[in-house]
Amino acid sequence: FNCSADVDVTAENPYKLIKKEDIINDMKTRAAISDFHPIKKVILDYPGEELLLVFDRELKYGQLFHLIATEEAKENLLNPPEPEEEEEVKEGVPEEVYKPPVRKPWVSLGSEKEIEEESVRESIRRIKYMISRPHKEFGIRVKFQNRNATLDKHAYVDCMPYQDKNFTIRQLEKHIGVQVVPEEENTGTQTKWTYPKNATTQYYPREFTEYEKEVYLSSDELKNFIVSVALRVEIALQQNEIMNVFFDDWKALAEEESGFAGKSDVTMKEYQSFTDLHYLKDRTVSCVCWHPTIYGSGSCILSILLSEKAVRKRSKKSI
Repeated sequence: FNCSADVDVTAENPYKLIKKEDIINDMKTRAAISDFHPIKKVILDYPGEELLLVFDRELKYGQLFHLIATEEAKENLLNPPEPEEEEEVKEGVPEEVYKPPVRKPWVSLGSEKEIEEESVRESIRRIKYMISRPHKEFGIRVKFQNRNATLDKHAYVDCMPYQDKNFTIRQLEKHIGVQVVPEEENTGTQTKWTYPKNATTQYYPREFTEYEKEVYLSSDELKNFIVSVALRVEIALQQNEIMNVFFDDWKALAEEESGFAGKSDVTMKEYQSFTDLHYLKDRTVSCVCWHPTIYGSGSCILSILLSEKAVRKRSKKSI
């Protein structure tokens, strides 16, 4: 019938006219599996030749499509009546202005008297009684003794349990409260701060002997290798692919303040302070080397600080 949702019929144009003969032929060929079989009687009793099928996208009536069963309803949907134009407001009539309520004095209309008449009050004075024992009976000595209840039948009353047939209570429901208690466990962790150790290393390069240096420098293999890669190395240096020739090494020596509390944390830490009042006065440690025979110990060379001028000259030479 060419009634595919969102293709032939949409939310903007949800109406589709279908001939009555086509629907009857569909019910004859498909029988009970036809979509119109549940409303077969409504279709056969329909007076017109075309039925209106409406696409209900929002499922307002519970189905995706619904069929209009009367001609009057079909005309109202296809040709809706035009809304009547509102009468124009007459000129000269003032618009209503909101006036806030004004506080007025309370005027009695007799309701409080009716309430007072209907209320119940005590009309008779109450009588009070006070009952007490004579004061002479207070503090009398009492002596208790054992007595057999079987000797006097009137001395006791036996109340045996029995089943009362007048009523029985059968418990059908029972209110019980259950609450889950979470399991708790107290645990603690603490980071161990190990003893700080020096993280510095010092090493010496392993070099060739003078004879080996002369042999390698005068070899043809080294010359051929340098000649073959010289051009490529030169191009790489020009394009800063191997190293940046404009890199400032002195600025790179400074470290960022990324340590604890904003201070830089370096691995070089002071292990031992060389101080002596007699032998180390006015002297500085100029060189530190490992001991040649004792493993793990170092030795230092002290230099005398003569004057500020000598230190400046020495620092300039070292730079």
